[in-house]
Amino acid sequence: MMIMDCNFIALNNPEDILPYPSTKSGLLDKDKAYIKYGYPSSNYPILNMPYILEDYDGNYIPPGHYEIVLSNDRKTLYFVESKIIKASIPVAKLEEKQVNQEEERKKLREKEKQAKKYKNNRRKKPLDQTERKKQADMEATIDDTNPEFYVLKYRNGNIKATGYILK
Repeated sequence: MMIMDCNFIALNNPEDILPYPSTKSGLLDKDKAYIKYGYPSSNYPILNMPYILEDYDGNYIPPGHYEIVLSNDRKTLYFVESKIIKASIPVAKLEEKQVNQEEERKKLREKEKQAKKYKNNRRKKPLDQTERKKQADMEATIDDTNPEFYVLKYRNGNIKATGYILK
């Protein structure tokens, strides 16, 4: 006859009894403020799509957040989710603003002025905001005011594109 004592639990690993994995700081990376509220690290605008888009074959795209990417030949807009293309929409209207040389010279002069101003004291030099301004200049919207189709508008810097999706 053998006697067992159940007062002692054999713990080889604390994750055996914990319901969630432990992290050192108590916060997951996605919950940290600089990641949660920071600017996106994407070079493409993100669309918050509230509609279900369905084609004639019965395939559909559920509501969610999608990156809108303009193809290199500028003829197609892609819905991208997790680096996977979910849908492609042909571009109906494309506007591309040519960069003015005077504007470029003006920006270059401002950078040179700022570099000269803070040459001796680099600690007082403000952070470079060009990437933040570039990301603030991106936009993607979808509009359903027309009863026959959705209007997808894309803007990234000096390029504007419009695509239409039938309902």
